Amino acid sequence: MSLAPVLTPKASSRLFLGVERSASGRAWRDRLDERGAAQALAIAQRHQVPELLARILAGRGVAADQAQGFLDPTIKSLMPDPHVLTAMAAAATRIADAVMRGESVAIFGDYDVDGATSSALLARYLRHCGLSPIIHIPDRIFEGYGPNVDAVRALRERGATLLITVDCGTTSLEALAEAKRLGFDIVVVDHHQCGDTLPDVLALVNPNRPDDLSELGHLAAVGLVFLTIVAVNRELRARSFFAGDRKEPDLLSALDLVALGTVADVVPLQGLNRAFVAKGLLAMRQRGNVGLTALMDVARLDGPPEPFHLGFLLGPRINAGGRIGRADLGANLLLEEDPVEAGRVAAELDRLNRDRQTMEQAMLAEAEAEAFAALGLEEKGAVVVTAAKGWHPGIVGLIAARLKERFGRPAFAIALDTAGIGTGSGRSIAGVDLGQAVRRAVSEGLVIKGGGHAMAAGITLRKDALSAFRAFLEDMLSDAVQIARRDDALLIDGAISAVAANVELYTMIARAGPFGAGNAEPVFAIPGHTVAFADVVGEKHVRLRLRAADGAMLNAISFRSADKDLGRSLIESRGQSVHVAGQLSVDRWQGAERVQLRVLDMAAAGPMSGR
Repeated sequence: MSLAPVLTPKASSRLFLGVERSASGRAWRDRLDERGAAQALAIAQRHQVPELLARILAGRGVAADQAQGFLDPTIKSLMPDPHVLTAMAAAATRIADAVMRGESVAIFGDYDVDGATSSALLARYLRHCGLSPIIHIPDRIFEGYGPNVDAVRALRERGATLLITVDCGTTSLEALAEAKRLGFDIVVVDHHQCGDTLPDVLALVNPNRPDDLSELGHLAAVGLVFLTIVAVNRELRARSFFAGDRKEPDLLSALDLVALGTVADVVPLQGLNRAFVAKGLLAMRQRGNVGLTALMDVARLDGPPEPFHLGFLLGPRINAGGRIGRADLGANLLLEEDPVEAGRVAAELDRLNRDRQTMEQAMLAEAEAEAFAALGLEEKGAVVVTAAKGWHPGIVGLIAARLKERFGRPAFAIALDTAGIGTGSGRSIAGVDLGQAVRRAVSEGLVIKGGGHAMAAGITLRKDALSAFRAFLEDMLSDAVQIARRDDALLIDGAISAVAANVELYTMIARAGPFGAGNAEPVFAIPGHTVAFADVVGEKHVRLRLRAADGAMLNAISFRSADKDLGRSLIESRGQSVHVAGQLSVDRWQGAERVQLRVLDMAAAGPMSGR
């Protein structure tokens, strides 16, 4: 592969450093067009902020008059009245009634991080109010997603009178109909897409229901639960519940759970979500939640928590319980008050996460081999569909994500059982609506059941339908995939040198965070630096050192790239001058802090290296 940057008249206008084809096969483009650059200048001049920070803000659509609020997202300024959500008044009233009467409340959550944090957040609030709620998290394999008839009956037999579903319930028509028949009052707090028919419940709080005008559909379920307890708290205050010795809870201290669920569910970090995460990270630093503290310790989280830690250290450990262990371990940990028991549960989740990683590596090797065989040496085809017996159904979503990342295409991984029924998950690339394709496959009878959204979907199908399903996806998605892959480019926020990549710069950039989905982490080019060292470390990572012309050095790492074009190109470029693109992070070791680069791409430094 030639890494020399090549300019063409059509593409040259926004090429960054002249890179039209990098090691990973992408063009590098300036995130800002002429209008964006003018917007950055206006922000820098009006608010007296550094040019690089102004470029980052403009690149995320922040107008000059919005910059100050964006740099300091507060709950107070962004928090809506919870009653803007349809049915919130009914939900808050019924939950407040349960508190006043001392009822037995059942909380039915999902088995992922959003479900665990939602369940724990609501249960903590109800416990503070004197109740002892029952929590049920369904087993991913034996019960599946959402309420089911057997679980509902069991909760009723335990004496519960109010059923609150969190991060699920919107499409659980049969199970919730049975719950109503059994005498439950039902409140659903969910954010998933609605079907044609809504459940017959006392209150359905879901910003994605067709009659909701709140414009809060970007919130995770845990954010909606937070709004719900704010509404309940206001209702209880109006009823003088907190008069006398009973104190109101400190709701802002619970934002640590809201931040964790919001980041882990990969919802857009915009508006209220940014405030939830920014203030939740501050709450997390106080280490007030015993279970969360134990989880941070077992994950060896050093320094103040950041969104990266929530998404890649804490979230996977919570998820491990729902994937291959006991589904309720995560929620139980987040509710635990005993440090010894919290340490035990956190250690169990850590062990399960290591087991999950081992299974994932073995499954991924099989899946990649199957994908290579199907796509051929030229990697032709719009989609990757892999399936095998013996795969763990709780891990196929992770495999699909890895395949999507590896091949740059929508990908499915499907676990087949002994009866020939496959349970699978799919992940898509930007611009390709996978959920729509799966719903169409259901309507045409190709799969038994399925659903999802643009970027992720789940399916159940028979083994003998695999070929037809793969052909259907190829036919339906090929045009969209071709366009998405053709337009794929790495957007660059600015160029910096090794000597400038220090903690002060990192702290300045962090003012535009927290970064994540919907608020992309800045990508910087490191132009014309020499690869002083590069070698493989750990699980296919490439560690390297970049040297500037003035002798300044910058440590860098490229994750999971040793067997890819990027990793091979980095190692082959020892001693050569290259352009490298990546994201900055802080490496903390023995009390010292230094900035390192997470490498995303590279290109040879050629004669046309100027912007």
